[in-house]
Amino acid sequence: MTMHRFPKNTGLIALLALVFSLAAMSAAQAAQPNLQLAAKKTKAAEPAKPAGEVVEYPTLEQRVGQQLLIETTFKTTRRGTLIKYTQPALTLQLGPENGSIELTVPRETIRTITVLTPVAATDKDEGTSGAKKN
Repeated sequence: MTMHRFPKNTGLIALLALVFSLAAMSAAQAAQPNLQLAAKKTKAAEPAKPAGEVVEYPTLEQRVGQQLLIETTFKTTRRGTLIKYTQPALTLQLGPENGSIELTVPRETIRTITVLTPVAATDKDEGTSGAKKN
């Protein structure tokens, strides 16, 4: 009877190949995005929209000096004070976070206009102070 000899290295090589293939499969599964987790993150990451009233373009003539939020057809959002109203375009004064510049937005590029309601100033220390009373 003839005995076939396998080199010792053949078993080790097969074992290493098995380990590497299992590691590659687990890495591939870990690399796939979890769609439900990604959807929850995007919902949580969206900032809350400011409270306001959606208005039509012609009604802005009486709203000069008020804060506006304009969504454009270019998928941008601009927030600023309305300083000039004309039929073909609006001019906004953007805040310091946007460079304190005047921006003219053509009427045909405006998707929605929201007139922002000013936040009521509340007295911060109306009985809610953390200080102890004697």
